[in-house]
Amino acid sequence: MTYMEFESLLLRAERLTAHCSPRKAEYWKGYRSGIEFHFQNGQHGSLPDHHSIVEVARRNRSNDVQAYARGYRDGCKGLKPEDTP
Repeated sequence: MTYMEFESLLLRAERLTAHCSPRKAEYWKGYRSGIEFHFQNGQHGSLPDHHSIVEVARRNRSNDVQAYARGYRDGCKGLKPEDTP
């Protein structure tokens, strides 16, 4: 992933966060954090486990921890917004 692709994904996640329902916004907040993890690490084999993701969501004061965790996981995998559920 190039830096331009990374920046584009961050911008798209921010826009979707601003224009979605609260639950979907939590997903995109998690996605944004996950895509940052993906860009910085770039190693698909070192994805955080579910408990670590939930802890990240709690630290970020997520109102819907499960939606945030799904978004974070998808971002860590490097999925693009159009490839997410």
